[in-house]
Amino acid sequence: MTMLSKLTIALLLAIVSTTCSVRAAEPIKIGEINSYTRLPAFTQPYRNGWELAVEEINAGGGVLGRPLEVIARDDDGKPGDAVRIAEELVSKEKVALLAGTFLSNIGLAVADFAKQRKVFFLAAEPLSDAVTWQQGNRYTFRLRPNTYT
Repeated sequence: MTMLSKLTIALLLAIVSTTCSVRAAEPIKIGEINSYTRLPAFTQPYRNGWELAVEEINAGGGVLGRPLEVIARDDDGKPGDAVRIAEELVSKEKVALLAGTFLSNIGLAVADFAKQRKVFFLAAEPLSDAVTWQQGNRYTFRLRPNTYT
C-alpha cells in the first residue's frame, strides 16, 4: 500500500471519526469485505497491505488519538453475501465505514447498500465505471481509478 493510499485512508477516517459520538479512547471500526477464499492470489497481498498500514497508523498514535480496528469478512465472491455481511458490520459491529471489495459486481452491491443505509464505503478494487459514475452515490468513493481511459 502506497503512502498516498495510507494518507487517503487516514484522512477519510479522520473525517468519519469526527462525526461519531464516541469517546476518544474507543477504536475507529472499519468493516472490510473481500473475496478472500475465491481470489486469494489477489486479495491476500491486499490484506497484507492494509494490515501493515493499520499497524503503522496505530503505532503512530492512531487517527486523532484513536486506534483503528478492522473487522474483515469474506464474501466468497457473492454479492448477496457481501450485502448481508455489510448489514452485519453496520448493525451489529457498529463500524464507522465500509471498505474493500475486489469484484465489480460485489462493489456495486455494497455501493447500493451504502446508499440505502447512508454509510461511507471506500471501494478498493472494483474498477467498473458504474461504481462511481452510472450507479455512483454520495456515500461511495473508490481508491483506484476506473477502467475507462
